[in-house]
Amino acid sequence: MTPQAAIRHWLAKRGAGKTICPSEAARLLASHENKTDGEEWRGHMADVHAAAQALADAGEVRLSWKGQSRLTAQGPYRIAIA
Repeated sequence: MTPQAAIRHWLAKRGAGKTICPSEAARLLASHENKTDGEEWRGHMADVHAAAQALADAGEVRLSWKGQSRLTAQGPYRIAIA
């Protein structure tokens, strides 16, 4: 599974108008590697941030924090279907 696929998975599951945390995608990636018993998901965060930024740049997702749009996948943010 790719970081983009993990983001898309959670967005589809959550539905329109809902958001996901980037860490949810990272945890899904770790679970696909059978690494769910610790902090291994944190190793996927850089890839998830890059994937979220690429998807945002392509107009597929929207990044926000506390209802305010964000242009970059840095700091705290949520991901939604654009």
